[in-house]
Amino acid sequence: MIEIKRETAAEKNCRGTPNRTAASERFTGCLLCGKELVYETRASQRRCAICGKEYESNCACVDGHFVCDACHTASSIAFFAPFLLGSSERDPMQLLERMFALPQVHMHGPEHHAIVPCVLLTAYRNNGGDLDLESSLREAVRRAGQVPGGACGYWGVCGAAAGAGIYMSVLLASNPLHKEAWPIPQRLTAECLTAIADAGGPRCCKRTCRLAVERAAAFTAERFGVTMPVRAVSCRYCAENRECILRACPYFPGI
Repeated sequence: MIEIKRETAAEKNCRGTPNRTAASERFTGCLLCGKELVYETRASQRRCAICGKEYESNCACVDGHFVCDACHTASSIAFFAPFLLGSSERDPMQLLERMFALPQVHMHGPEHHAIVPCVLLTAYRNNGGDLDLESSLREAVRRAGQVPGGACGYWGVCGAAAGAGIYMSVLLASNPLHKEAWPIPQRLTAECLTAIADAGGPRCCKRTCRLAVERAAAFTAERFGVTMPVRAVSCRYCAENRECILRACPYFPGI
């Protein structure tokens, strides 16, 4: 006998109309027209519709619009660094959710690669960790900018996990020749990737960031004795995520 799966009320809401206004419809999809993005297996030369520079890229929207990673992230990074510098929030997950809510942060995109290390560095400082936050944020943003959009699918390394590794590398002042520090960010990144892979795909930048922040907070407490409180959250973006995995996601409402 075939079992009929009935949608919960939360699932119906997630498949309904996004809870944003028409003015912010480009929160997801193409930044120019809002249409679906197409990911190809082979890169081709494309001209950014915003800055006009040419790049090799695997992604454009169905109408051919291409926006480079730098243009995709520029406004959000400039906006969130001052916010974090002035924050006293100790919970990195709450910081993360506040970052997600900023109008400059999209449903998906490479800005999330910088958000993860920056909220973790801020929470570390706010929980008593010894850190020059301003210079650390600047360095984290610089490094995260080298992780391209789509790395999760094309490299097998989610940018959220790489962001957690960046956080730990900045914290430890690690470099390729630092014998003691070198393995520690690798272990954190590996733990984050395992958690992200176990949750499954397709990609959701909100889900992977939350998983990376949870794992990094636990890792920091275990290794360095700096405890970051992490309160449970429920996702508010499922209606705006065309690829939402619904109840398979640990942050789906009602789970």
